[in-house]
Amino acid sequence: MKRLSIRHILAAFGVLILSVVPLVIDTPYILGIFVTTFYIGCCTLAWSILGGLTGQISLGHAGFMGLGSYISAILLNNLGMSPWISMIISFVVVGLIAAILLSPCFVLSGAYFTLVTIAFTEAFRNLFINWEYAGGGQGILIPLKKSGFVTMRWVSKVPYYYISLMMVILFFAILVWIDRSKLGYALKTIREDEDTAHAVGINSFKYKFIATFISAGMIAVVGVFYANYIGYINPDLFKNSNSLNYLMPAIIGGIGSVAGPLLGAGILTPLSEWLNSALSAISGLNLVVYAAIVIAVILFRPNGIMGWFNRSNLKKAINKKLDAIDEKLFKRGKEA
Repeated sequence: MKRLSIRHILAAFGVLILSVVPLVIDTPYILGIFVTTFYIGCCTLAWSILGGLTGQISLGHAGFMGLGSYISAILLNNLGMSPWISMIISFVVVGLIAAILLSPCFVLSGAYFTLVTIAFTEAFRNLFINWEYAGGGQGILIPLKKSGFVTMRWVSKVPYYYISLMMVILFFAILVWIDRSKLGYALKTIREDEDTAHAVGINSFKYKFIATFISAGMIAVVGVFYANYIGYINPDLFKNSNSLNYLMPAIIGGIGSVAGPLLGAGILTPLSEWLNSALSAISGLNLVVYAAIVIAVILFRPNGIMGWFNRSNLKKAINKKLDAIDEKLFKRGKEA
């Protein structure tokens, strides 16, 4: 038995624990923190396809999530279309919009590409502020006319908990698959040295287009979930500060790694909620402490937590232990 199977068992055990959380904890506030952590994790994983694997740092993903939210809200309110169908439409439409709009900018890199994504997001925000059909500056209310699976609307947070949990598992599986596929190897080659990628026959424009399409499409799907979970959306969704919420977990967890973004979301989101609650007496103090923690991690662990872990003796010790377990299981399997 390979060591990967041990990790599968541990991962399945972790999912099993998470799946029974609503059976043990029924406090809406706590379940809400879990849901927020899961959908922020999904956003960070989606961002990582373009920002982590490809190396194109985007601060425009709030715009793509906002587009997904508005598409879902408009189709549900005006046409009665189920959000589950809207997820498919949003993935394709927003993915194509993002890939087509950003394709002329693929020749840019570093801060220049980042500035372009900021500009597009601000353009989307101004568009929806002045678009009366989409509610203008007041946004769109998604009333709870009929609760159930078809409308993705419930009073309880439990259904949203399980949907967001399934989403984060799916998104993580997609990122793992991409990372180990031909697409992933091409994207990482482009990230490390685009000239070398061209030299070995990798079409950087093609792969950047694909990465942008998938990344933007996935976060648009999260936008559909968010719109129906919150029940109200407005142009504030397009603020660039929201894009930072999807970028920071990847920085803390480790940009370029597969598990890093998810780990970062699992740490930063509950931490932010706890600081907001514990330090609410002094306005703004929670943000100061949060920023100080983030800066400290960036200064002392610039490669993120996973970057440090991958180079640490702790990982070697864990791998050694897993090797020993694998050997025992292999021997027992042969004896059986």
